[in-house]
Amino acid sequence: MDKPDRDLLAGLARVNTEIGKVTIDLLTLQTSNEHYAAGLRRLGRDLVKIGAALARRASELDGQEEPTDLFGIEAPRETPP
Repeated sequence: MDKPDRDLLAGLARVNTEIGKVTIDLLTLQTSNEHYAAGLRRLGRDLVKIGAALARRASELDGQEEPTDLFGIEAPRETPP
């Protein structure tokens, strides 16, 4: 496994960890729409970015052309932190 793949999987691990933390926060912030919306937005953005990065890498491994549009969403170029 090369460094870009390790970085990709590390990004996935980070998102996985954050999902639990943000979910707990959201459960306690339901009365604050502003914070609740920000938490939902953060989760959605992180999941879309890592999902696009995973799908892009799968296409590379399959020898397919690099996708620019995944699931109707513009695929970010960078690997999520």
